[in-house]
Amino acid sequence: MRKVNVGIASFAHMHAFKYLEVFQELSWVNVTGFCDMLPERRKSVQASHGIPSFASYGDLCHSNDVDIVLITTETIDHLPVALAAFENGKDVIVEKPITTNLEDAKILIKSAEKYDCRVFQCYPCRYHPSVTRVKQLMHEGELGEITGFASTNHGKMPSSSDPATAWFSSKEKAGGGAIMDHTTHVADLIFHFTGWIPRSVFGVARRLFHDDINVDDAGMILVKYNNGVAASIDPSWNRPSSFPIWGDLTLCIYTTRQTVQLDLFNQNLRVYSTHGDESVQYSAYGPDIDRFMLEDYLECFIEGRSPPVTAIDGFNALKVAIKVYESSEKGDIVPWIPSESF
Repeated sequence: MRKVNVGIASFAHMHAFKYLEVFQELSWVNVTGFCDMLPERRKSVQASHGIPSFASYGDLCHSNDVDIVLITTETIDHLPVALAAFENGKDVIVEKPITTNLEDAKILIKSAEKYDCRVFQCYPCRYHPSVTRVKQLMHEGELGEITGFASTNHGKMPSSSDPATAWFSSKEKAGGGAIMDHTTHVADLIFHFTGWIPRSVFGVARRLFHDDINVDDAGMILVKYNNGVAASIDPSWNRPSSFPIWGDLTLCIYTTRQTVQLDLFNQNLRVYSTHGDESVQYSAYGPDIDRFMLEDYLECFIEGRSPPVTAIDGFNALKVAIKVYESSEKGDIVPWIPSESF
């Protein structure tokens, strides 16, 4: 397998550090450079990882030493970095959500088509073995007809006092708060399982847990599909800073034959001890879905195959979150308008 040279556009999103770890474990991948416009982050990454730094995202995208660009910037910068990559003939792997709004997402998708470049959308939950198994059972008809979904995606709020993560609670830079951050993973899984088109969305976005932000940190969502089946999504930043992991992603699937419960991150050990400074030692284990995803994406890149998770997938997941904000503002159900889609 030939080598792939990856350039990383920012470590603004914490997932970038895990993605870097995966890249460094793959002998056929080189991280040939990165760019980060926040001086503190840039210096920290250089000191801890020794990766060459580019002065601008444009320089990174223009470099002949970069084959594919990982975009893990603040969400507001996904579009300009992607455009720079496309203009230089480079494919991109982009963190979710794809952009902060639907118009930017449309521009990104159309620009990728114009320059004949590929967009690999980061939704690693599709690569969890439990998700793969449920998808197989559905394909084989083992579960019967789906009658409903109930899901959660809870987590900690990224620190609003740390300049490196404060952008998560900026409407301008992130597009919203917990709804934007934690709705799209579950919405994407339901699209992945069913391919169903929503009919309407009802949502409530609120700030309940943190006084130092001006965006939502909690919400409740009901998506109704064209076949009459509904899905509930409970996203929030309700986990305290002392919580041992970032949060959860659960999905209960009700069918005419069975009830299936997915709990994607409940593989861990908690060791309670009277010795040492910490009363609880926490260790997570289980599948490395980030690695599964990135290996698949880079193999597709090498082999010239189409992305398994596309920019249009990213658009559809983003649209659910956007509709939640619209519904919450109006205090009413809002329609899923087909003309807004691709």
